[in-house]
Amino acid sequence: MPSPASYASPRSLGIAASVLLGLTGAVSLWNAAVVLAVGTSPDSVAGLALLGAGGIGEVLLTAATAVVFIMWLYRVRVNAEVIYPHGHQRGRGWAVGAWFLPFVNLYLPWRITIDVWQASGPAGEHGVPQPVPATVVNAWWSTWIAGLLLARMPAPATVTASEFCTAAAAVLAILVVRRLTAMQERHAQAARAVAAVPAYWAPAGQS
Repeated sequence: MPSPASYASPRSLGIAASVLLGLTGAVSLWNAAVVLAVGTSPDSVAGLALLGAGGIGEVLLTAATAVVFIMWLYRVRVNAEVIYPHGHQRGRGWAVGAWFLPFVNLYLPWRITIDVWQASGPAGEHGVPQPVPATVVNAWWSTWIAGLLLARMPAPATVTASEFCTAAAAVLAILVVRRLTAMQERHAQAARAVAAVPAYWAPAGQS
């Protein structure tokens, strides 16, 4: 059995993930501009150098971003168990493992993110989270999948479209990270406020 869930702030990981996502998006836009300028098979040495530099930079940044983003997702998945332990369709380990299984990784990371998003919504009656529209999560995932599919087509137009999709997905992922981190931090602040109230205290007129 997994150890009991405990809350830890996802803010630092969220900031790191957002910075890396921003850099990844910038490199994707650079690569799109290079492909538009010289194509995917340039004849000049300068064109080849530009494509090579952009490709290497994108691979390295994507790897670093993936590591930090998955760490952040695992952290918010564990936190979601503390906030609201019900409604999670998969165990917390899937927040990491789902990314590495072919075909499964086209759906399950999105599903886990949605579960965490809903569990982190504002507390309603009896502590049940109120529904929060997940439009930004759906837009992020759809755009990222579109970029993956377009990248498999070698034509300059589709390569460029793939890079634009990757850049857009990076921006949307930043929004997901920022909003979900903020949602969980509000829960943590509320819990600290409740814990700070002395047990013997009662509102005026109720003592």
